[in-house]
Parts: sequence; structure tokens; C-alpha cells
Amino acid sequence: MEKSNKYQNTERRKYKRLNVYHLLQPIQIKTSKENISIAGILLDISAGGIGILSFKEIPLETITELTINLHNIKTDIIKARVVWVKSQEKIYRIGLQFIEISKKDFIQISNFVNSHLEEDMQ
Repeated sequence: MEKSNKYQNTERRKYKRLNVYHLLQPIQIKTSKENISIAGILLDISAGGIGILSFKEIPLETITELTINLHNIKTDIIKARVVWVKSQEKIYRIGLQFIEISKKDFIQISNFVNSHLEEDMQ
């Protein structure tokens, strides 16, 4: 009998994610604890968070502030928590989950992601 994987063919993410790494969009992340600004490249975006690439590590659970300026999206300040970090030779892939985001920003990010995913499917 074949073993079943409980995650097989199911999406565990709450929101659809759009890869934007090809745009080479810079982003600044400000940490609340150390009050420093960290530069990165926006890799992907969803209504629930973002993925970035950085040369500086941000520890897990760090609360950050950021704004997103991508095409027609210009957000207010969004608070996000670092939920995972992967590193390879001093390059860090960091996942941030939004914890405080305005309704306006949530809607514009959702619409942006959904419209670009629909374009990719056509």
C-alpha cells in the first residue's frame, strides 16, 4: 500500500506568491531592535509577506519595518516578522511575514499578485 503524504498536492501558503526577483527591486528593511537599515533585493511577494535576498543576516523572530515600492505599489510602513532564514556563503534568503499592514496596502498587494499571476497563466 502506498504511503500518503498529508501535504501532497496541497498549497500550505495562505496567500498566492509572485516571484519578482527578475525585476531586481531593491528594498530597505529597518530592524526595530538594533534600529539599523538593511538593504536587500525583493525576491517574491504575497499579501502575507515577502522574501528577500540580503548580504546581512536578520535573526529569526526579529520585528522589522519596511515599505514596498514596486510598479504601481507604494505602501505605507508595514511591520513584518522574520519567520525563516537560509544562508549560503554569507548570502541570506529571508522570509518575512506581515504582522501589521493597512487594509489599503493589503488590497493593493493582493490585486498586484493576482493580476500578474493571471497574466502568466494566459
